[in-house]
Amino acid sequence: MSEHGIIDTEVGVIGATVLIIGNVIGVSAFVLPGPLAGDAGPGIIFALLLALIPLTFGILMSLQLGSAIPVAGGSYVYASRLVGPFWGFLLPWITIPGVWAGMLFIGLGFAEYAGFVADNIAFIPSIPDLALIYGLLIPFIVLNVLGIKMVAIVQFMMVSLIVVGMSAFIVPGAFIVDAENYTPLFPYGGGEVIVAIVSMYFPLRGFRLVVELGEEMENPAENIPRVLTLSAAISLSLLVGLVVVLIGTTDYEALGGMEAAVAEVSLQNFPDALTALVLLAAAMGALTSINMTYTAYSRLLMRAGRDDIIPSAIARIHDRYDSPYVAVLLLGIPPLLVAPFSPGTVTLSVALSLTILFGLAVAGVALWNLPKSYPDRYQRSLFKLPPWLLRVTAAGSIVSAVFLWVLVSTQLPVMVAVLAGWMALGYVFYRARIAYFEKRDIDLEGRMTQLHESERAGTD
Repeated sequence: MSEHGIIDTEVGVIGATVLIIGNVIGVSAFVLPGPLAGDAGPGIIFALLLALIPLTFGILMSLQLGSAIPVAGGSYVYASRLVGPFWGFLLPWITIPGVWAGMLFIGLGFAEYAGFVADNIAFIPSIPDLALIYGLLIPFIVLNVLGIKMVAIVQFMMVSLIVVGMSAFIVPGAFIVDAENYTPLFPYGGGEVIVAIVSMYFPLRGFRLVVELGEEMENPAENIPRVLTLSAAISLSLLVGLVVVLIGTTDYEALGGMEAAVAEVSLQNFPDALTALVLLAAAMGALTSINMTYTAYSRLLMRAGRDDIIPSAIARIHDRYDSPYVAVLLLGIPPLLVAPFSPGTVTLSVALSLTILFGLAVAGVALWNLPKSYPDRYQRSLFKLPPWLLRVTAAGSIVSAVFLWVLVSTQLPVMVAVLAGWMALGYVFYRARIAYFEKRDIDLEGRMTQLHESERAGTD
């Protein structure tokens, strides 16, 4: 088969690190804790800590797989080459509606914050939610069409503002924490905490997107571990600090009634200058999340398009900007069309989290199979998990993802049923696609088990 166009532009450690930090610390960090605390009580702190378990497995898995097979659209490649062609196909298939849900979640969260700002700051006008969502999403569709270098430059500026703004809330807030606000830990039982665990996992999924960059990162096998270490240290410190301080400063019942809890708590307790920084950080969180989501998931679709398991037009690279512009538009345009009918933020966050947990389980199987399927790459990886830890990480990823899926099915069965139905429809599409190419004497499944020439060069 002929090789598709390859992206030649690359980013370094700092550029890739700010891309990941901005994806992890999105608007969800400012939007979710309030309503989740109202539903589950202070137990959302416990939910966040539990969400760190699949996160740890995910980071270790990304370190090993990304170091052994550094390619664009890594999660698709690992699933199709190390698990099976159909499982590789399912990732882009469920990614598309998952990203649409994620974009709407971020847009709605941003609109809630903008509404709060307009209501509380006299000189800022009120803007309709729909106009805000469009004004938020459209510029980043354009930015991602312009290529990875421009994306990284803009992301660096926005992440810097996020770090300053979150620190402006965490540091002074730590001095007014009331320990009584942390009790009772589970005032409404465990059901709401289950949903909170999955919802809090939503922002944490951002670390694994580093494996999607592949060919656009300088020395990816060497730099992926560095990027993950730096981004995890910064992001987790800020996220845990934000949630702990938020719950400690305000009664959980009051938080549940706040549209923009972090901003409202800041406005009630801190000088206007600090609150302005917090509001700016929340706005930047929305922007960075959208920016990186388009960047990473467009690469997953691009890589699947190179195999033709989804239409190959999706893999097209822009001649001038060196970006997978068709994949970016596929992810970006539909949310604009359905924004007027969007459900609430928690529902959207759970939808995206479930698709990501599915990917985590599939990646766990891929990691388990790595030493057997690609023994040379495993042995020569710059970051190499010992065999026992590799198996623990793989099994832990699978078990934690399946466990959370089962738990959510007891609380939101309709959501799980919709996603299961979508995957069943995907199987029909997959078989039709395979049959179409078989009639043309093309073994599509065989193609999906081999690395492309550009991915094999210099590594085997």
